[in-house]
Amino acid sequence: MKLFPYQVEGVAWLAQRKTALLADEMGLGKTAQAICAAKGDTVVVCPASVQEVWRREQKRFPNGITRLRVFSYNRIAMDGPEGVSRFDTLILDEAHYLKSVEAQRTGAILTRGGLAHRAGRQIISVTGTPAPNHPLELWPLLRTLAPETILNHSGEPFSLEEFRHKFCVVDANDRSKVRGGRNLEELKDRIAPFVLRRKKSEVLKDMPPLRVDTLPLDSSRAAEYLSQIPEEEVRLLIKLLEAGEDPGQAAEYLATLVRLTGLAKARPATDWIANFLRSSDEKIVVFARHLDVMDELCARLSLFGPLRVDGSKTMTQRTEAIDLFQSDPAHRVLIGQIQAAGTGITLTAASTVLFVEHSWVPAENEQAAMRIHRIGQRNACVAYFAMLSGSIDEKIAAVAARKARDSLALFG
Repeated sequence: MKLFPYQVEGVAWLAQRKTALLADEMGLGKTAQAICAAKGDTVVVCPASVQEVWRREQKRFPNGITRLRVFSYNRIAMDGPEGVSRFDTLILDEAHYLKSVEAQRTGAILTRGGLAHRAGRQIISVTGTPAPNHPLELWPLLRTLAPETILNHSGEPFSLEEFRHKFCVVDANDRSKVRGGRNLEELKDRIAPFVLRRKKSEVLKDMPPLRVDTLPLDSSRAAEYLSQIPEEEVRLLIKLLEAGEDPGQAAEYLATLVRLTGLAKARPATDWIANFLRSSDEKIVVFARHLDVMDELCARLSLFGPLRVDGSKTMTQRTEAIDLFQSDPAHRVLIGQIQAAGTGITLTAASTVLFVEHSWVPAENEQAAMRIHRIGQRNACVAYFAMLSGSIDEKIAAVAARKARDSLALFG
C-alpha cells in the first residue's frame, strides 16, 4: 500500500518528535501514519472496537515495528500498566479518551509510573477530536506529553486550576463547571509545535463533499412514546437550558426523556429508511444510542439484511458485520451504537448516514458521520439528523453549536 503525499509528510513530522498529537480530520488515515512512524517494540492503546483495525493496518504497512501489542483502554484501566514491560513506542488512539483527570484510564496511562512513562522512544497521540467539549479536556495530555507548551510566568506547567482560569469560561457559582473556552488563539499558538491537523479540503482536493442536514419526522407517528415522557424531566431540561447548563452533564437524570424520544423517532425513521432503500440501490448507516431503539430499528428493517454493531458484540462479531456491510450487496443497512461503531472503522459502502439518536457531545457525532466520509469514498455524502418537532434534539442545538464553535477556534 502507498501513502498519500500528505500522509508521507505526516509520518516525517511524527518521526521528528518524541511526543506528538496527530489531529487530522477524521477519514484522513491517521492510523496508517502512526503505524508507519512507529519503530521497535510498539504498544497501542485504543477503544476495544478498533483493536483489530490496528493489527490489520500494521499488516498493510510493514515498517520498523518489531513487535505490536494492542490493548483496550478498559483493559489498561482495570489491570493497570504493570503487565506491560518497557517498550519503544506508545500510540494512544482516540486520545481524547484521556480528557478526564479523574478517569482510571487517565491515571493508568498519564500519571507518574503510568504507561506513558514506560515508552523509551516516542509517544504518538491520535484523535480527530482533541477537546470534544471544552479546552480543559486537553490539560491531562498536555501536562504529561507537552508541558513546555503550557508554562506559566514562573516557568512551571499550568496546574489544572491555572489552566482552567486562563483558557476556560467557568460557572460564576461553581468554578468546577466549564461553560466554554477563552483565549483560544493563545492556546492554539502555544500547542502548535505539538499538534498536526489537516483538513480533507486542504489535502484531498478530489474528496467528495459531505453535507449535514436535518430530517424532520412525522410527529403523529411518535405520539404514543412522547406522551409517556415524565413531566418532571421536561421541566428539568428547561431549567438547565435557561441556566446555561450543559444537558449532557445531567444526562443520567434525563434518561427516560432521552430513551423515549429515541423510541418515538424509530418508527417514522424506519418508514423513511425503507423508502430510501426501495428507491435506490444504495446502502445506509444508521446510528442510535439505546439498545431498545436499535432493537426496533432492526426489527422494522429486517427485509434489508440489517447488520448490528453495539457494545454487546465481540470483536470478531463486529469485524464480521463491518466486512459484510462493505462487501455483500444483500446487507444494505448497518445499525451502529455511537460508542461502539462511531470511531476507527470504515463504512464507505454507504454514502448516507442517519442519526436516529445522536450524542450529547457534537464531536462524537462528527466522528460517527466520518465513518462514511473517508479515503476510498467516491460519492457525495450526506449525514441526516432525525428531528421531531419540539423534541430534545432541538432544545440542545444551542449547546451543541457552542461546543462546535470552541472546537473550531482551537483546531479549525
